[in-house]
Amino acid sequence: MWNIEEIKKDVKNNLSDYRYNHSLRVMEEAERLAKHYKADIEKCMLCGLTHDMCKEFTDKENEEFIKKYNLPKELLNPENKNIIHGYTASILVKEKYNFTEDMVLAIRYHTTGYPNMDLLAKIVYLADKIEKGKDYPGIEEERLLAYQNIDKAIILCLNNQIKHLKEKHKVINKMGYETLKSLEDATTN
Repeated sequence: MWNIEEIKKDVKNNLSDYRYNHSLRVMEEAERLAKHYKADIEKCMLCGLTHDMCKEFTDKENEEFIKKYNLPKELLNPENKNIIHGYTASILVKEKYNFTEDMVLAIRYHTTGYPNMDLLAKIVYLADKIEKGKDYPGIEEERLLAYQNIDKAIILCLNNQIKHLKEKHKVINKMGYETLKSLEDATTN
């Protein structure tokens, strides 16, 4: 079984300094959120550390991975460019580090979320969005809300993300909309 220090070294060897430093910041934010919400700290930290393990895969590496693990070929479509790494990383961490199914799901959907997310997935999603290296309009409100109401913070993040993508005329992944609806339904009931 791998420990967190060994996984850190492995992640560092597979990512650029920029992406590795981002991953460390996500891990630290996930740890803070886990402590705040009384979640499993180690799982949150490990998911934060490894969520972008495959972010720097080339198109060819993604293609080979999709083929090898029989993943949906649609992941290779241009509109899925920003979510494919979650799928590939989720398989890599399961095979390489023997991560549990809840960790695999948290990593797979860290860019979009998914309906009825568990606390681990919510923390990983949010930690990736609000880590201290990020700076974009609305992030301070997201950071503040993250420690008040995790569901409302994710709703705010998703709404900000959707608005940003619409302004840039980019395709919005349907899973983001499904996550938003699920959380909105849960917070109004």
